[in-house]
Amino acid sequence: MEIFIGVDGGGTKTEATAISSSGEMLSRYTGGSTNPYIVTMDKALEELQRVLNELLKPLSDRATQLTSICLGMSGISSVKERQLVQSQLRSYFQEQQLSIRIYMRSEAEISLMAVLERQYGILAISGTGSNTYGITKSGHTYRVGGWGHLLGDEGSGYQIGLQTLKSVIKTHEGIEPPTAMSSLIMAAYPLEHITDLKSYIYQPAITKQDIASFARCCIEAAQAGDEAASRIIQQQAEELAETTRALIRQHTEFAESELVRIGSIFKHSRLFRETYSHLLLTRYPKLRFPEGNYERTPAHGAALLACKLFRDGVPDIL
Repeated sequence: MEIFIGVDGGGTKTEATAISSSGEMLSRYTGGSTNPYIVTMDKALEELQRVLNELLKPLSDRATQLTSICLGMSGISSVKERQLVQSQLRSYFQEQQLSIRIYMRSEAEISLMAVLERQYGILAISGTGSNTYGITKSGHTYRVGGWGHLLGDEGSGYQIGLQTLKSVIKTHEGIEPPTAMSSLIMAAYPLEHITDLKSYIYQPAITKQDIASFARCCIEAAQAGDEAASRIIQQQAEELAETTRALIRQHTEFAESELVRIGSIFKHSRLFRETYSHLLLTRYPKLRFPEGNYERTPAHGAALLACKLFRDGVPDIL
């Protein structure tokens, strides 16, 4: 049995999936961060090997042939970084007496492959962070966004969470009217009073993921009709729509493209999703928002891409 591996390496977690040539999932494993800007390159490579070890354990007793692996890893963008990852993986597989093709592709390609089973189109991401990619049919890639939580991440869970915190503080100080977000936060976090937010948020261990987690309270309040929460959701959807419009302007093909929306904010907030889509369709009425297969993860898409690239005879050079 031929086995194809896909890896989606992120700042929060790394997911790996192994599939057969027919697309059947054979194994899946989720580990920690493999973004070198968060955990250093050495630790990222160490975690990547650990994830692969765990992924392959259930397959060790089966008659299998590892054929190719495709990786989409955040924080790995330069040719030098990609070469380093490839070199380490070659050594890793050689130690196991395996000859396997190693492909490095962008998070956009593996995500589009997961949903559309092809590598071109527009991808908008709204999770902890945000980003937009456009890939033409000829394979040219464009990107707008992805500057991180300090310089950008408009329309992300982080920004929604941050605006949620600012809103409840302004409510507490009488600057803004009461909002349901205050009680939702008090119920969800270990706080005795809303003023405890200051000591909680400024703990050294608090990360951008922790800030983004407050977006859940905003989404829940907006679903219940809270005006302040709805305003935050709509404003951030508009921010991401503006980022996407800038991307679309970079190539004529994008104005009539399919746009894939992924990430926890798109998934859990109907108001965000619908506001974002409406704003774009007003300007670009020929855009399409495909149904596709949103149940497949980017890691599964990477495995499908590993199979496709191998079948097409694509060399694994950078």
